[in-house]
Amino acid sequence: MPADIAVRFGRTVIAVPPVAWTDRLDLAVDENIKLLRYIEAGGIGAVLYGGNANLYHYDSGRFAALVDLVGRVAAPGTDIIASIGPDFGKLLDQARVVRDRRFAGVMALPMTFPTHAAGLETALRAACEALGGPLILYIKRENYLAPDRVQALFADGVVAFVKYAVERPDPRDDRYLSDLCAAIGAGNIASGMGETPIHAHLPDYGLRTYTSGGVCIAPRAAMALLAAHRAGDRAAAARLAAPFLDFEGVRAAINGFSVMHDAVTLAGIARMGPILPMAGNVAAADLPRVQAAVDGLVALDETCH
Repeated sequence: MPADIAVRFGRTVIAVPPVAWTDRLDLAVDENIKLLRYIEAGGIGAVLYGGNANLYHYDSGRFAALVDLVGRVAAPGTDIIASIGPDFGKLLDQARVVRDRRFAGVMALPMTFPTHAAGLETALRAACEALGGPLILYIKRENYLAPDRVQALFADGVVAFVKYAVERPDPRDDRYLSDLCAAIGAGNIASGMGETPIHAHLPDYGLRTYTSGGVCIAPRAAMALLAAHRAGDRAAAARLAAPFLDFEGVRAAINGFSVMHDAVTLAGIARMGPILPMAGNVAAADLPRVQAAVDGLVALDETCH
C-alpha cells in the first residue's frame, strides 16, 4: 500500500461496484470488465470491491478469481482496493491471497457479532502481519474501536485509512466522528455511506472523499458533485446530489445489495446476472421503482459529459 494513500484516494470519488455472475454463479469475466471500464471512462480513479460486491459470502475460489481478474485488467491509473474478512479466519486466509498482488489498498470488512474491541484490534494486527502492510479500517457501528485505539493502530502502521459509515439521523451531530478526526486527522477518513451524509461529512468535518455505489451508474456526475463540495458551492452540490439521494432512498427501502446489483443491468452498463447468495435480486414488482431511480442517475450523468 503506497505511503500517500490518503492523497491518492482524495483525488477521486471511490466507486464501490457490485460483481457480475453467470447463471451458474461463476464469475462473469466480460461483464465485470465492462463495468470497470465504464467506471474508469467516467473519470473515477479508485474502485473498492467490498460491501456492494457481497464479499462477505465468497468462498476461497470465487475470492481468488475476483482479485485475480480486477488486479489484472484495471487500467494503470486505477487504484483497486480489495476487501478481506470480516471474520478472523477470512482475514488471515485472504490477506495471504492478496499480499503479493499490487492493490492500492486492502480493507478489513466490519465484523458485527460476536466481537470484542480488544479482540478486533488483535485480529487487525494479525491481518496486517499476514498482509505485510497496513489495512483500511471500515467502521460501521458506534464505538467499533475507540478513537485512541484507532490512533494507536495508525501509529503502529496497522491502519492507513478509514472508511466511516456510522449512520446518524443528523450527520452534522456525530461525536464519534469528531473524535476520530481529532485522533487521526480528517484527511485520513472517507465518508462511507454514499451521498446521504456527504453534505455534512465533506464541508463540515473535512473528510477526504467519499465512497459510492451510485457512482457506478453516474461517474461523471459523482466527480462533479465532489468538485462542487470542494468549491464550497452548496447549491450545485444539492442539485447534483438529488438523483443520487433518490437512488439511495430506493436502496434503503428495498435492499441495498439487491438494488445496487440490478441497477447496473437496468442502466445497460453490464449484465450482472444473479446476485451471489445469501443476498437476492430485486423482486419483479420493485423493478419499476429501481428503473426510475436509475434513469434519473443516467440522465444526470449525461449532463456532465
